Amino acid sequence: MNHSTKFYQQFLLMFFFLILSVGLVFLAEIILPFTETIKYDTLAQSHKIFIERKLAKEIQESYSKLKQKIKFKEEELEALEKAVLLKNDINFYGVVDLFNNTLILKKQGKTVSEFKVSPGKGDTLIAPWGKLWVFETPKGVLRVLRKIKDPVWYKPDWAFIEAKESIPARDSPRRLVRGILGNYALDLGGGIMLHGTPYEQLLGQRVSHGCVRLSKDGIKTLYDSLSLGAKIYIFGK
Repeated sequence: MNHSTKFYQQFLLMFFFLILSVGLVFLAEIILPFTETIKYDTLAQSHKIFIERKLAKEIQESYSKLKQKIKFKEEELEALEKAVLLKNDINFYGVVDLFNNTLILKKQGKTVSEFKVSPGKGDTLIAPWGKLWVFETPKGVLRVLRKIKDPVWYKPDWAFIEAKESIPARDSPRRLVRGILGNYALDLGGGIMLHGTPYEQLLGQRVSHGCVRLSKDGIKTLYDSLSLGAKIYIFGK
């Protein structure tokens, strides 16, 4: 076999594979368009996954907030039902003025007593894992859901983070703190209470984590005057 014949055979073999490749590409294009085969884009898919996870997180947070609102309304309804059964006098109500940091006890529109209070300071705290707490006293109309004598504070996670302490288990005795809420507390739901304080020198200042602190005499007066289901109006900045 001379050199030209060998070259000619190699040329035919290359030409055959070229035709075969073109044919396979053409066949693939018929079965699955070429644009579809290159459609997968890593960056685009990563962004899509990120958006979907963000949306799922937002849905979960909205669901959690809705559950809290439902629970709060159920507790409010339960308090009102108890008030009706006990035939409580709900003519007394409280008005918290966040502009002046005062609470006014009223009965049928007339002022009975007025007290200096310490509402939420408005600060925020972010946990190392990203959870955010906002220490504000909520505005709106709340109701007295529970009346508690000698309340025990269940210390939440943010209190340990704020103090730069390790967070204990949910049932740890380290979470139970006596005396910090005074002798009486009125639970308004959602973790917000009217309660006493050992720091009466700070009354009139915004220093709490959302609750409304009062003097020993002030919280005793409210405890004695306000019935289950009584309204607490909170307004201001």
